[in-house]
Amino acid sequence: MWSEKYRPKTISGMVGNEQGRANVQRWFSTWKRGTKPLLLTGPPGIGKTTISRILSAEYGYDMVELNASDARSKSRLMSILNPIIENQGLADRTMIFLDEVDGIHGRSDYGGGQALLSMLDRVTMPTILAANSEDVGKMRGFVKISKHIRLHPIPPRLLRVYLNHVLEEEGVTIGPGTRIRILAESRGDVRSMLNLAQSLISDSDIQTDKFFQESSVEDGIEAFFKAKSITEAASVLNSMRMDPREKINAFYSGIVTSPLDSKNLSRMLEVISRADILYGRIIRTQNWRLLRYLNAILLQIYQENVPVRYAQYNLPFPILNGIRFEGRARRELNQYVGRQLHMSGSAAATMAVPFIIQLIKDKKIQSPKKHVDIISKVMSK
Repeated sequence: MWSEKYRPKTISGMVGNEQGRANVQRWFSTWKRGTKPLLLTGPPGIGKTTISRILSAEYGYDMVELNASDARSKSRLMSILNPIIENQGLADRTMIFLDEVDGIHGRSDYGGGQALLSMLDRVTMPTILAANSEDVGKMRGFVKISKHIRLHPIPPRLLRVYLNHVLEEEGVTIGPGTRIRILAESRGDVRSMLNLAQSLISDSDIQTDKFFQESSVEDGIEAFFKAKSITEAASVLNSMRMDPREKINAFYSGIVTSPLDSKNLSRMLEVISRADILYGRIIRTQNWRLLRYLNAILLQIYQENVPVRYAQYNLPFPILNGIRFEGRARRELNQYVGRQLHMSGSAAATMAVPFIIQLIKDKKIQSPKKHVDIISKVMSK
């Protein structure tokens, strides 16, 4: 597994949580009998186990790893921990790493949580507790007796650097859409990012980006506009697993080929424009954190009982064929539209100009004065 193959062996090999890592290292370097246990909280895949392994080895400890959620009952927990606690004087360089301590709370745990708190009072060796939960109320007992350090999801810019390193080491090339989706899906989780990337490589569908699409584009667009509430529409939008550019294009295609009144058409195209500007900024600045706002923008398209159906470039072939790269006038038109929509001229030639021509032909919008001649020529074909 890539997540194990590329697990960092040194602190400098880790990414993110610089201050948190420094605090953990300080706890190790100053530990003495009587020092409080260390409590690390944060979502999965951000390095709680890794940093504990690295520093335990660096400071010469033999780390015993246990999973608290596998020993929820008091009797089971005692059977595992008691031998370690009772023999701790004979093993001065032993330490305990107890993962998922947030998994032993609740009525089904039969005293496991309280038993662990009592046992920790007897421990005189370095002890690290780890939890995925950020709920301090739920973890109150452990927070009270521990040195609490919060670790956070890894920022997308650092995930991207790490992913690029792994892909280079593996000799694998993927498209930008695939890369964006991997980063977005992993949500700051390095382990999840590497597992997802490896599974996609193994499925050998990595170059097409089609793996993002759990349901058809048509089903997604039509379900969005048939939603009975904005909450339902948001759920549909979030389930549309596809490249961000493809998602924007899918909505654009459906909107401009549907029988909408001018008010709704104008409103929806304005939203599409804002979504396109956002995506362009993401590509230009490589600030993938902005991707989280894309669905929030597209959700503004929603309005109940609006007759939008998906149609992929449902335009006459002569218009599509005649508008691309044929003469200076057409190139100028493509570049003009591209500037207005914040995209390249070649992208505008395929994704925007054909629809604008169709809208002019249907008399839904007026032709820009500067390009009347070329538009009239294309429309006459």
